Amino acid sequence: HPKMEPTKSVTTISVPPETIKPFEKLLGLSCVGIFILTWISSCVSPILLLAAIMHKWYITTGIILLITIMSHTPWKKGFLSNCLMNFIRYYHPRYYNGATVVYEGESPLTGDEKKKQTFYAIHPHGAFCIGWSILFVSPEMSHVRFCFSPILFQSPFFRLFSRCAGNPGSAAKPDMIKYMKNGEDLALPPGGFEEATLTSPSVDRVYIKKRAGFIKLCLKYGIAVRPT
Repeated sequence: HPKMEPTKSVTTISVPPETIKPFEKLLGLSCVGIFILTWISSCVSPILLLAAIMHKWYITTGIILLITIMSHTPWKKGFLSNCLMNFIRYYHPRYYNGATVVYEGESPLTGDEKKKQTFYAIHPHGAFCIGWSILFVSPEMSHVRFCFSPILFQSPFFRLFSRCAGNPGSAAKPDMIKYMKNGEDLALPPGGFEEATLTSPSVDRVYIKKRAGFIKLCLKYGIAVRPT
């Protein structure tokens, strides 16, 4: 048989382990810590606010209310948010023993597929969506709206953090439809919480059989689906 030439090029963005310095790994750990701490604190933010009011911790109450206002007020990225985004973008992958992002075909910013609206279905979810978070701050994916739990998206701590670090959105159906109608590229871990509970370091597990909603929406609005 004749040798088949590949029809698509491969773009690889890699952080090889031999180039990672100890202090970079430590700063990468701080990125992971901030991400997880913000995620956990967001889950308990209503309890924190209630406790602060009941115990008359006025400074704590004021800080929580200020963060809430900032997280829901429209604003554009400035110097501080860009510094946070670039810090996480550079140091987060250096926490691991090497990190590689491989695009089959051209990168999303330059390839032919960028001409077509795309939905990136991301797997695995994992306990804390670490893979999702690496893509979230990746410059090649800066045009993509990364969607997650609408409850978490409304929580002030994580909402403000994610707005500073990337381009977040709600995974609620009405919001997803709005993004699609606006012509935006989207990313979502379809497995959600159920897939997170199946996380295993040794077995590849996907929770997808009952997750046909995003496929129906993509078919309805003519959006390409790219498993990621």
